[in-house]
Amino acid sequence: MSHSHRWVLYGFVLVFVLVFVTACGGGGQQQTQQPASQPSPPTTEQPAQPPAPAQSEEEQLIARGQYLATSIGCTACHSADGTTLVGPTWKGLYGHEVTVILPDGTETTVIADEEYLRESILNPNAKITKGFQANLMPIYEGQLNEDDLKALIEYIKSLSGEHSHE
Repeated sequence: MSHSHRWVLYGFVLVFVLVFVTACGGGGQQQTQQPASQPSPPTTEQPAQPPAPAQSEEEQLIARGQYLATSIGCTACHSADGTTLVGPTWKGLYGHEVTVILPDGTETTVIADEEYLRESILNPNAKITKGFQANLMPIYEGQLNEDDLKALIEYIKSLSGEHSHE
């Protein structure tokens, strides 16, 4: 390699290093104060906000249930706003009468209490809400632990205004 080609190569390397260092923040310490000759920009400080109240255990359980409902796919079929999807809405469900079809074809009315919700999650074909199809919902028996099940039930209950925060 000739002497002039070597200097061109060194020049490219130097330019590359300078561009890289400049793009990555200069590598040196950044100045924390503005020079005295420049006025400081006006501050737009917000008044101090009170700390967010700590969530109660119930609120934490509901939030966890809402997260689970989304993460395991419940919300693909069950709405929280009253919209009818593939499965019945959860809005206003808890504590209300539900007409269901039993496996033998018998139609009956039940109250959507915690026991009903638990059974519907773990064994969804035990009682099919009238107007909806059997064998669509996954069976969560053995798939959810007790804490997850409680959280989902609390979330569904919260959609009926059964909690103090609603």
